[in-house]
Amino acid sequence: MSLCINPGCSKPENPDPCKFCQACGSELVLLGRYRVTRLLSNKGGFGYTYEVMDHDTSKVLKVLINDHPHALELFEQEAEVLCTLSHPGIPKGEGHFKYFIRNNPTPLHCLLMEKIEGIDLEDYQRKHDFHPINQELALEWLSQIASILHEVHRRHFFHRDIKPSNIILKPDGQLSLIDFGAARQVTGTIISGGQNTGIYTVGYAPPEQERGYAVPQSDFYALGRTFVYLLTGKEPNDAAIYDYHNNELNWRKLAPNINKKLADFIDELMANKVIERPTDTSVILQKINRLKQDLLQPSTPPSPPTVSQNKTITQKKAKGATPVKASPKLTMMEYGGFWLRFQSAMIDEIIVMSLAAFVAGYLSYKLETLGLLDRWGIHWSGTIKELIIASSIASALGTTILGLILILLGILVMSFTPEYLSKFIPVFLNTKNFLDFFFLLKTHFIWLVPILLGSIIKWLYYLVLEWLFQGTFGKLFFGLQVRNLQNKRLSLRQINRRYWSKILSSMPLYLGFMLAGWTPRKRALHDWMAGSIVVKKSIKTGE
Repeated sequence: MSLCINPGCSKPENPDPCKFCQACGSELVLLGRYRVTRLLSNKGGFGYTYEVMDHDTSKVLKVLINDHPHALELFEQEAEVLCTLSHPGIPKGEGHFKYFIRNNPTPLHCLLMEKIEGIDLEDYQRKHDFHPINQELALEWLSQIASILHEVHRRHFFHRDIKPSNIILKPDGQLSLIDFGAARQVTGTIISGGQNTGIYTVGYAPPEQERGYAVPQSDFYALGRTFVYLLTGKEPNDAAIYDYHNNELNWRKLAPNINKKLADFIDELMANKVIERPTDTSVILQKINRLKQDLLQPSTPPSPPTVSQNKTITQKKAKGATPVKASPKLTMMEYGGFWLRFQSAMIDEIIVMSLAAFVAGYLSYKLETLGLLDRWGIHWSGTIKELIIASSIASALGTTILGLILILLGILVMSFTPEYLSKFIPVFLNTKNFLDFFFLLKTHFIWLVPILLGSIIKWLYYLVLEWLFQGTFGKLFFGLQVRNLQNKRLSLRQINRRYWSKILSSMPLYLGFMLAGWTPRKRALHDWMAGSIVVKKSIKTGE
């Protein structure tokens, strides 16, 4: 039987001799060479996977049916990875081509690759009634996957979606890693703190990947979670081992026969902080070899070397061992979320308003008691207590958006004559009433002084603290810092630009600040305008 790969075909099954689909007329022999024989999987989010025959050789064909540009980017990325890497544990890519359906100008993107026979480890566990694997098998499988990852990372890629269903157990007992659609190349963007696509599997992805920032060490976390599943028979987010309230994975109780050293090593792979995981795959391989020496019984015959190990040994004999370079030091940025920033902003508002009220109240008291207000022609008819309260309220108001609007209005009133402004008053307003209101404002313009004082105090509060300490008191209380996109300290000019951008973006009902709730790196509008970002304390990976 030959299958038509047209996603819209009403009857894709066709007899073998046919060259064209009897239902839709599309070509059945792709590139004049490959005949599709059966559907292997239709579970993928972007496409289908088929078995094809290349003369007498069985191969795998992945067909992209999602025409979204991002889906195509991931598809082409997988093609690049599989055609670049060369390892017995990785299916070899054999080409990427376009296939045109009959009477349809939009092509289907196809990827041809080596077929890996076997079952994935998720099916393996299901067929074994989810019984935990033993320690010896766990060490052997860990060694094989680490060897594959070493090749992947050595070529400056990382997988980003390691899980049991993406690991194939072949009939000869060797493992293969598949599905490189989420793989990513290690680039300068990642090293400098750039964000990458948020692709992950819940329960297996590390915290930084769930926030859209995966690094090579993210693969180690997923590897540890995979072996928790194999050693316990439970998914990592199963309530039997995962404590949702404390965000803790208590898996050892379901793996009592696992040596503490091996359990500690798996927990090290799954450390929440990148810096607490192994630095690179060479370190992992060394630790696995030590675990094998310490834990396996002396009577246990050593496992035969894998094909990749034989190849490595041969290369070392021919050329001499080449030391593996350590991974470059990376900087990990955890972005300050909306609610952390909101709470810190509330603390800062309380501090600034209290500070402005105190300073204004104290100054008004001193000016009145020294008689300077009368000397300047400013007469207060109330008590000193009322003066202090009024000036404190006005100064606190100056730290708000309403205070800024009043300052702008005051500047407008003081800058123009009433006759000039009356020309712009709509005819439906009474000009006389407006002029009376204008003179009232001009007579009491003195209230702009404490309001302006509050605005200046707020500006200095943010300017000085973010320059000296990279954060205000509110941000420092929640462990946040204000930095630039390269995770470095802001200059005084950038801080000043950030402050006034914040004021402008806050005017339309604080919508500018609310952008921090759903933008990729939790950046408010003023962060975009100033080129800044709010992060938690920097975490450096590597030695």
